[in-house]
Amino acid sequence: MTPVSALWRARLRRAVCIFLGVLALAVFALSLVQLWVLYTAKDVQAYGAVQADERGWPPADQRGAFLVLADQHNPLYPSNLIELLATTELGVVDSQAGAHVVPKELKSVLVQSAILNEGKEYRVYRYDVPDQEQKPMKATRQPGGRVMIIEPADGTWDPGSYLVDIPAEGMFGGRTYYQFYVDAVK
Repeated sequence: MTPVSALWRARLRRAVCIFLGVLALAVFALSLVQLWVLYTAKDVQAYGAVQADERGWPPADQRGAFLVLADQHNPLYPSNLIELLATTELGVVDSQAGAHVVPKELKSVLVQSAILNEGKEYRVYRYDVPDQEQKPMKATRQPGGRVMIIEPADGTWDPGSYLVDIPAEGMFGGRTYYQFYVDAVK
């Protein structure tokens, strides 16, 4: 073994140790940042405003469930279209984080997907009411096969906590849930 190769081996070992030390320090720092974000984040909203196109629909590349609002709605929402947070479990969105509308502000729920299934697989129902007392909903598939409009059959939204229950996109299947609240008019 020559003295030159031993010298290079020592330098390489030191460089690898420094590199691994920097990586370990970065992972530790990111863990602290994650804890800071988790424990300091407050009032996280489960909805967001979306700029609608000329038809009042979301951009073609956005998927999910949206609330279509009437022209006269709460100024809290800067747009007539509200995107709801997708979850894989029922009832995750609490009343503080969820979107709140009054019955006269809400026109319909719009679901946009890559490809829609049968209309009966897309459900909007009150989360706090038993199945036998649910108000019938009307699901209308729009031309193009990517948008479904869901609204009450009688045209009026009853106050309560609503759940949008749709098939999940992708190869693993399952269901995707979106939650919003219709408040009583005071």
